[in-house]
Amino acid sequence: MAEYIGQKIHKLPTPSAVISRPVLEKNCSRVLQAVDALSVGFRPHVKTHKTVEVSRLQLGHKARGGKVVVSTVKEAEGLGPLIVEGVIKDAHAKILYGIPIPASSIHRLQGLEESYPGLEISVLVDHPAQVRALKTAGAHWSVYVKLDMGTRRAGIEHDSPAFGKLLECIKESSIGLVGFYCHAGHSYSVSDSDGALDLLRKEVDVAVYAAGKAEAQGISPPQCTGWTLSVGATPTIISTAGAGIPGQVQPKLQRMISFFSGLREKGMHVEFHAGVYTMLDLQQLSTHASTTAPDGLTTSDLALTILAEVVSLYPHRGTGGGNEALINVGTVGLGREPGRAHPGWGTVSDWRAENEAEFEHELEGAGWVVGRISQEHGILTEVPYGNVGSVRLGSKVRIWPQHACIAGSGHERYFVVDEEEVVVGVWARWRGW
Repeated sequence: MAEYIGQKIHKLPTPSAVISRPVLEKNCSRVLQAVDALSVGFRPHVKTHKTVEVSRLQLGHKARGGKVVVSTVKEAEGLGPLIVEGVIKDAHAKILYGIPIPASSIHRLQGLEESYPGLEISVLVDHPAQVRALKTAGAHWSVYVKLDMGTRRAGIEHDSPAFGKLLECIKESSIGLVGFYCHAGHSYSVSDSDGALDLLRKEVDVAVYAAGKAEAQGISPPQCTGWTLSVGATPTIISTAGAGIPGQVQPKLQRMISFFSGLREKGMHVEFHAGVYTMLDLQQLSTHASTTAPDGLTTSDLALTILAEVVSLYPHRGTGGGNEALINVGTVGLGREPGRAHPGWGTVSDWRAENEAEFEHELEGAGWVVGRISQEHGILTEVPYGNVGSVRLGSKVRIWPQHACIAGSGHERYFVVDEEEVVVGVWARWRGW
């Protein structure tokens, strides 16, 4: 794909996943500045992008503690170049496997550890059977207990009898418990920064409770580090972005900063984790979690678009006689997740292909969304707002996805463009599990 370096976006094949490097770098810097200002740890999640290049940006141009969280063994294996370079380096738990450990993954992770002497792996557990599987396999990894934040996804309830039994199993196994892992996935449903900060505080409170419960059952925190309280999601972290900006520290955020400081004095260390903040998407815009802009995040903060081609036009076929058009990307290249504030499966941006005048047939419309979607194609439907204007048969459009993690997953690579919309890189994604 090197032949596309130096080309403009309209020269790319379709469908393609396109990243604006300036926006990506801005998004990564925003979070790095926030965690520095908050004096908390940071463990970026690589599952959104699954690339070496974005992982490097997440960690900063220099190694910043060098620890990450992955959702698949394939992601951990793909980080090999950064391990060799020393970008991923930290005295404790360089790579955290971010779901409660499947027994079938233990052997592959052990192989990865053998391939890179000095690499330290940690895993999540939420059931005694996982602890026993680790002990049987001779995997001497440190563990975090995955706590359920009320979303009934992965994790165990911190105030349940089952949690006490899990702690007892960990104690008997002599496996090292280093901390507690919370993910407020329901923060995607907040509508302002206050709501996001409230959920962040709840995550930390739950982790603190869990640490106290562990100590009450005779499990001591790690001597060198104390308990690690790993918390976060993109909306909760974005809500703290004002921490390093004069005049942007609101009272609730200031109380949070003081709270974190008090935990450090008690030997507990807060660590943030998040992933989609790198790209952002329409779902994230709907949270209004940012405190650094009057209207929160905007489409100018979205680093990822999906490039598609308009392949047919259907005048007046839509509801109420609205126009429709066919594009050559569907569920596997865009995703099929709805959003709260933006209709459809994606929104056509106001970008115009430089060569669109070459194409004669067009349909007028103020704005366009991906109103219906199938496996490999989608239907653009006209909406009475926006400033996109007409779409032309044969021309190309860029679509803001609802969920960047899913939109990128069907693509083998990202085409990376600069501020002039010239391709400056082609980044391969890790595929599979």
